[in-house]
Amino acid sequence: MSINVEVPSGNFKGYNLNTRMQQPPDEELTQIGPGTPCGEYLRRYWHPIAMTEQLTEFPLRIRRFGEDLVLFRDKSGQYGCLHLHCSHRNTSLEFGIIEEKGVRCCYHGWLYDVDGTIIDTPGEPETSKIKDNVAHGAYPTIEYRGLIFAYFGPPEEMPTFPFLDHMDLGPEDEMVPFLIPNPCNWLQTFENSFDPHHTVHLHTRVSGAQFTDEFAVHPEFEIFERPYGYFYTNARRIEDKVWMRFHDHLPPNFSQNGSMFPDAKKNAYFLKAGLTRWVVPVDDENNITIAWRHFIDGYDPFGFGDKSKCGYNSVDFYGQTDELEYEERQRKPGDYEAWVGQGTVNVHKAENLGETDKGVAMARRHHREQIRALQNGERMPQPTDLGLPVPLYGGDSVLTIPKSNDDDRKTVREVCHRVAAIYMEGDKYQGEDREEFIIKSLKKLEETWPN
Repeated sequence: MSINVEVPSGNFKGYNLNTRMQQPPDEELTQIGPGTPCGEYLRRYWHPIAMTEQLTEFPLRIRRFGEDLVLFRDKSGQYGCLHLHCSHRNTSLEFGIIEEKGVRCCYHGWLYDVDGTIIDTPGEPETSKIKDNVAHGAYPTIEYRGLIFAYFGPPEEMPTFPFLDHMDLGPEDEMVPFLIPNPCNWLQTFENSFDPHHTVHLHTRVSGAQFTDEFAVHPEFEIFERPYGYFYTNARRIEDKVWMRFHDHLPPNFSQNGSMFPDAKKNAYFLKAGLTRWVVPVDDENNITIAWRHFIDGYDPFGFGDKSKCGYNSVDFYGQTDELEYEERQRKPGDYEAWVGQGTVNVHKAENLGETDKGVAMARRHHREQIRALQNGERMPQPTDLGLPVPLYGGDSVLTIPKSNDDDRKTVREVCHRVAAIYMEGDKYQGEDREEFIIKSLKKLEETWPN
């Protein structure tokens, strides 16, 4: 008996590339625990760590920056973020009793204030010096509009809280918090927002429009540096319009983008953000996306937004969680599948970056420069270096600009640079004055183009 099995032909390189695929992760950018270079860098900034609605009558156990912590609101309304284990016998304070002032350990009754001060050590003699000699780990917290922020760095270096202008857009903006756990390193979730080209394929061409059809057009991508941080434009030609989306990026882990469901065919001037978010490390292999979803009057022309869907592991736009069945996620993958699918900790040496990755490459380079600057004793720049409130640009503008008969891509890029200059010039104003200046300048640019 003869068996004739045809051997596949082709340029198979699996065996040859094994070594490249087994390279270690970039520890300088991905390890975030206490004492690591990146961990120390991240700890010089304020970070949101939980939603206010997660706190109940019981302490909440969380893990952030490789540390096990307990978060609580005492009965006087003060927020505390303490090291998880009691300083007496290491019992977990997640089983503690919340009191009028602080939280009391269930095991022997030691009572801790929100700053870690030991208030009471029942059972110890009156002459005991424990309360004076023992310090319990605690971090300062601020609660604002449904999010709890904490600072994890050296107390003597604690920066001013970075109040962003998009933290108060007025009564027409309802800011709804949400928090999504991601089982992967913080960097690969954060880098997604520095890659506008993925929206063309992942969100539109691969499995149908997950937002609006216009995202299928490849954008012209321009990055602009600010005195602190960056913003970029990704602009598309839509008929006689140039649709520009502005994304804010404030190191180390903040980003902000425009409307989730924009109307790219309707003129718009300096629309505000649809999403204000941070990517916060849990440990080296997990992170949380924690954000406000903005619901602004007049910003949802198609009626796709749904504030009731925003909360823990849930938000009102597609592909951000593991909530769908696995087969459906294979059929129609979203952002979650893209960043979690890179592995627990992505191996940069196994990548092959191209022109579309210039934002990702720049972000990594900036992180590395700042990490090394801190190691050399330099001060970490802060968002408040831009002023208070911190002026941001995240949002959409749609201008009527005639299509060029020559190189229209060049025209689109020129529009982006002219609009970006207007936005930056507007930083000399605040509030309504800033908005009025920018909108008036955009309409003038539109009316007088190309002059």
